[in-house]
Amino acid sequence: MCPGVSEAAEFHSRGFLTIEQIATLPPPPVVNYIFLLLCLCGLVGNGLVLWFFGFSIRRSPFSVYFLHLAGADVGYLASKAVLSVLNTGGFLGTFAQYVRAVSRILGLCTFLAGVSLLPAISAERCLSVIFPAWYWRQRPKRLSAVVCALLWTLSLLVTGIHNYFCVFLGRQAPRAACTHMDIFLGILLFLIFCPLMVLPCLALIVHVECRARRRQRSSKLNHVILAVVSVFLVSSIYLGIDWFPFWAFRIPAPFPEYVTDLCICINSSAKPVVYFLAGRDKSQRLWEPLRVVFQRALRDGAELAEAGGGTPNTVTMEMQGPSGNAS
Repeated sequence: MCPGVSEAAEFHSRGFLTIEQIATLPPPPVVNYIFLLLCLCGLVGNGLVLWFFGFSIRRSPFSVYFLHLAGADVGYLASKAVLSVLNTGGFLGTFAQYVRAVSRILGLCTFLAGVSLLPAISAERCLSVIFPAWYWRQRPKRLSAVVCALLWTLSLLVTGIHNYFCVFLGRQAPRAACTHMDIFLGILLFLIFCPLMVLPCLALIVHVECRARRRQRSSKLNHVILAVVSVFLVSSIYLGIDWFPFWAFRIPAPFPEYVTDLCICINSSAKPVVYFLAGRDKSQRLWEPLRVVFQRALRDGAELAEAGGGTPNTVTMEMQGPSGNAS
């Protein structure tokens, strides 16, 4: 039996930057089917990325970041797929509510992890391109793994604190505590993470344009990073518009909740498509193994050691595994 409007509002509330109920009506039924189809396609694509980057392609400094990024996208898409199934079927009851709560927590944690990885990727790429000699000599071998572990820890900590004030304490906690946590999440996403991913990308674009004037070809990895960051910025516009007027001026969100969620699902599902488009070689045969395509997308074919013979070539560094053998 499908729930009524009053019942549906309990689990169609905006649970992303806030648990507070903003939307009073559930989305149209067709939206849940669109969510489910999009999430399944994204899970398949990111699952392939996890398999190839984790087991088939030798590890490189940047493949570790993209591996964790795919894991974060899989977690978020899985949580949205579960919510879509529950909402489509109109499941109620204690167990269904528990599954919804766990899915929302998982979705928030994985979304924060995925967003926090983008500044790390763009910043490290900017350093490796602009200061190759200093970067490859001073960079710790396990820097990527350590940074990813710290960012996952940060995401778990922020999610835990947010859900402690907004979910666990429930009505016992002061309303202002949950409001402050929601404001903190918005500041973290839009005023900290976004500038930290945009500024290195701008520096990278300037550097790439300077090399283009010297007729030096830019690497595919630069294109992948710029495309991934651009897709996130475009898809998060609606989320930022929803968040800022509501918390700054208490103006109701101009867009329905499912519009912002749909944009972020598109962002999580589009990354494998970006890797495929950047890695495919038009001069080769029509069908190539996906492993080759994904590996080519992370290849740096332009950044050579510019500061002397003792500096390693980034082509070699990125395409070598931990043991130093070429992939």
